[in-house]
Amino acid sequence: MCLATARINGPRIFTACSPQRHIHVFLHHFCFGDVVIITQARSAIINIVYSGKDISEDLAPYLTAFSFTDNAKDKSDDLSITLQDSRGEWLRDWTPQKSDTITASIIKQDGTSTLSLPCGTFTVDQIDYSLPPHTLSIKAVSSAVNSTIAQTKKSRHWENETLSSILGRIASENNFALRLEGEAGHVFERLDQTEQTDLDFAREVCADYGLAVKVQPGKLWVYSKEDFEAQDSACEIWSTDDRLISARFSSKSAKVYKKAKVVYHHPVKDEEYEGEYEDEDEEGSGRELLIHERVESQGEAESKAKERLIEANRAEITGSLVLVGDVSLAAGIMVTLGGFGMFSGRHFVNRCTHKADGGGFTTTLELGQPKGEKNKGRKSARKSSKSKSRSGNKGVSGEIFYEGEKYYK
Repeated sequence: MCLATARINGPRIFTACSPQRHIHVFLHHFCFGDVVIITQARSAIINIVYSGKDISEDLAPYLTAFSFTDNAKDKSDDLSITLQDSRGEWLRDWTPQKSDTITASIIKQDGTSTLSLPCGTFTVDQIDYSLPPHTLSIKAVSSAVNSTIAQTKKSRHWENETLSSILGRIASENNFALRLEGEAGHVFERLDQTEQTDLDFAREVCADYGLAVKVQPGKLWVYSKEDFEAQDSACEIWSTDDRLISARFSSKSAKVYKKAKVVYHHPVKDEEYEGEYEDEDEEGSGRELLIHERVESQGEAESKAKERLIEANRAEITGSLVLVGDVSLAAGIMVTLGGFGMFSGRHFVNRCTHKADGGGFTTTLELGQPKGEKNKGRKSARKSSKSKSRSGNKGVSGEIFYEGEKYYK
């Protein structure tokens, strides 16, 4: 019997928000079969459709954990389901198959309101089994990246085409619609795609023009990183916020640069191109990022130097927050942090993971602070740090960590 048609005997779960049957996970108590309701403060309802069949009810007695990761760029979204298998059914009769599809959604009830987060459709990519205890884990990736755009490697060249036209052709050839939100008018005299999938090639080229690429169901979405980092914050999160479970931040100097330089001698044109870009706001670093890669013009060299420097320095200040589960939060938004000293200010959400298990429903945000926002937090922290005592161990890369109300430098 395959997973899509499994019929599991045992108690059924009904919820008041919908006539459909779901998997309900609570904070303080989780058991297989019947669910004992202690509190709904951190609860979530997980709805799962497996290969076209809603198996939420059947899966409930076995589900121990569920997670959905939403990535803003470069990586595909993914989903993970963990099942207890004390009787061995999942190892034998109900073993899932790679390439099966899973469509999932998370429903959060807050008082009288109900919010739903459609996670999307995923393809089973990996199946793991371990004991003790007997546990089966299903890992799945966004179905969109299992198409030819991410699987088939190609070698070809493009001549006298704009970036937007190249992206349009890639989208069309892979049966995607192009969703372009950014400037992509640069004209390439020649651009080589060598043993690369269309997705990897698009990501590599777009990165040099400040664009990020994400594959969505039926769409190739290309957007300006700078524009998204300039958007209004979706919410404010303070260090005293009741929703905050834990926080961790890091400020590093390794691989942070003051200047980037692109140097290339064109063999056909017999011309030397040298493009530079300097970050005037970057403090305390004289490092230079030197890039030797093919460019077709002086303008292309300058653009590549700028975007490579900005991208490298995005990793200077990073952080993560674990919050009480909130389906309104997603990757690609800006959030404003307060009460975190030098790490306060606006941050971009690079990754958002929603997780439900025996410990309840949580949302983890992985953050990066954009250029232009970093010094604001530093200046604010300096004004209030004179009366604070800071002590701890210094890391090998000179990183500064923040946990709770303590600084470690």
